Amino acid sequence: MRVNHRYVSVGGRRTHVLHGDGPIDTLFLHGVGGSAWTFEATIEASPPTLGWASADLLGYGDSSWIEDGDYSSEAQARQLAAVVDLLGVRRLRVVGFSWGGLIALELAGLDDRVDRLAVIDIPPSTDRSALDVPPLPRTFATAGDAVRAVMALAPQAAPEVAERDASLSTAPCREGFRKKIDPVLLERWPFRDEDHWETWRRHEGETLLVRGEHSPVLSARDAERMTRLGARVSRAEIAGCGHLVPLERPRELASVLARFLA
Repeated sequence: MRVNHRYVSVGGRRTHVLHGDGPIDTLFLHGVGGSAWTFEATIEASPPTLGWASADLLGYGDSSWIEDGDYSSEAQARQLAAVVDLLGVRRLRVVGFSWGGLIALELAGLDDRVDRLAVIDIPPSTDRSALDVPPLPRTFATAGDAVRAVMALAPQAAPEVAERDASLSTAPCREGFRKKIDPVLLERWPFRDEDHWETWRRHEGETLLVRGEHSPVLSARDAERMTRLGARVSRAEIAGCGHLVPLERPRELASVLARFLA
C-alpha cells in the first residue's frame, strides 16, 4: 500500500494526513491513544478503489498540540472541516473509531459534504468523568514494551499489527520510546463530559454503527438504542473482538465498511 504524507495548517495548527494516490473521498479518524496509522491494516484490506485519507487528531501523532487544551470533539471537528476544505474534497464519507466516531458525528453536522458516516464502538455519551482515565504509560524502556502495551489493550490483534501500531505511534526519547501524544490527553478524555445524543438523533445521512462483540465500551443495549433513535442507521457486529476493532479484526472491519461505502 502506497502511503503519502501531507501537513495541512489551519489557524496555526497543523494536521498530519496520510492518504493514497487517488482523489480523497473517505476520511478515517482514530480514537484516544491512537494515530492516523490505526487504520493501516483495515485500509490495506480494503478495495484498491477506496479514496482514503487518515488524519492524526490534534494532540496526536504528527499533528499540533492545542495550547489552551480545548480538545473537545467540536474543536477537533472544526479543524477537520477546514482541512477537508483545503484538501479540495467535494464528497466525503467519514469513518470514526471510538472518540473519532464522536468527532466524525460532529463533522457530519458541520459539513454537508459528508454523505455517509460510520461510527465504530462508541456511544453518544457516558456517565464516566473526563478525568476517569485508565493509567496509560507515555514512555517505554524498549520497543518490546511498547508492543506489549498494545497487546494488553488489543489482545486479539495479530503480532505484526500490534508491532506496527507500537512503532508508528511512538518516537525515540531519552527513556527509550515515548507515545506521540500531548500528555494532557493521558490525564483527561474531554469527550466523556460531552453528550452527543441530540446530534445523533438529528443526523439524517446514511449511518453504519459497528460494535465489537465483546466491547466494554459500547454495550449491546446502547447499540440498540442508537439504532432505534437514529434516522438511517444500519448495524454490524464484529465477532471475536473487544473495543479495538481496527487492530483486532481489521479484515472483517474492511469487509463491513466496503459493503457500506460501495
